[in-house]
Amino acid sequence: MKVLVVCALLCLGGSLAAASGVVVCYYGEGANERTGVGRFGVSDLPTNLCTHIVYSFLLPNGTTGGIIAPEETTYEGKSNSVADLIALKKKNCDLKIMAAIGGWNEGSTNFTALVNDDTLRATLVSNLYNYIDSNGFDGLDLDWEYPAQRGGADSDKEQFVTLVKELKEAFAAKSYLLTAAVAVTQSNIDLSYNVTGLNEYLDYFHLMLYDFYGSWNTETGVNAPLYAQLTDDASLNFNVNNSVNVWISNGATPSKLVLGLGAYGKTFTLTSLNNTSTGAPVTGAGAAGPYVAEAGTYSYYEICEDQVNNAAEWNITEVEGNYVYANKDLFWVGYDNPNTIKAKAQYAKTMGLGGIMYWAVDLDDFSGLCGHKYPLISAGIAGYNCA
Repeated sequence: MKVLVVCALLCLGGSLAAASGVVVCYYGEGANERTGVGRFGVSDLPTNLCTHIVYSFLLPNGTTGGIIAPEETTYEGKSNSVADLIALKKKNCDLKIMAAIGGWNEGSTNFTALVNDDTLRATLVSNLYNYIDSNGFDGLDLDWEYPAQRGGADSDKEQFVTLVKELKEAFAAKSYLLTAAVAVTQSNIDLSYNVTGLNEYLDYFHLMLYDFYGSWNTETGVNAPLYAQLTDDASLNFNVNNSVNVWISNGATPSKLVLGLGAYGKTFTLTSLNNTSTGAPVTGAGAAGPYVAEAGTYSYYEICEDQVNNAAEWNITEVEGNYVYANKDLFWVGYDNPNTIKAKAQYAKTMGLGGIMYWAVDLDDFSGLCGHKYPLISAGIAGYNCA
């Protein structure tokens, strides 16, 4: 009876951390620099929802093998302090807090210089261990985007496995976690990843199952469709389902795969209102939002706040169990809502994956502008646990 009651609570509200599977929440430490209701600090992190919080990002020094940590700041009472972050474990003794190194803006140049030099690689491993150990983290996430690409070398693919192996060996004595955020298409795997080699040493692969479409395209497309968009050509495989199966077919253990969920949408400016579906012609990115302030991207809370405040101006289309897109005049956004997040989490459970991951916790509706707090994370927990 107690088990049934707990499951019912999870299904209905998703207000408890996952009873099975991980809920990985990436945290962009610079979110406390946003303005107004967008400002997010350590105190906003939902320790009752996330099983793992990933502090993002450390950077590698390609010359010395040193670690460059973010500057610690406080704005209007919102801190990004590592000490404050680690102290969250007092609220939830099961919470794991990890540090990530890399990120999109970092690219490959520094990583490549380090992993291809035995001495520098050893220095990097030592410095990463010391940073994790001395600051009270529970592990490390490697967010190299991407080996052998974006300033990298062909040798990166195998040297990445070497780095992972050496980190795993260094972490073994204290059982620190080791994960990697990875690209998801077959072409990226071919260039960047020895999947079976990485699978031997990594605890989890965080599949970055978003940014399938964006302002680099000439037509509208949804950030992360679970299955093909209704307007997609039959040969196009830009969707979550295809990418998950690609990773499995390349030798990844399903239970080590964590399904990435984007708490944001990709935006465009339509050419006209004659076509407002997916595949519609565009003139470029959508205008930046009021808080994240990034052209081509709207956080979920920027989307839902505008839809609540200007409901009559929005045309919203939800393709059940797959994706959502909407337009307000020529402004167009493709995104996930709680319904499609829940469907993706159910899919993850059905596929035997290890859990779900969010980029990023600070992009969900963390203050409840549109209803209850953290609707996307809550929906994912409900979907995964009750699939």
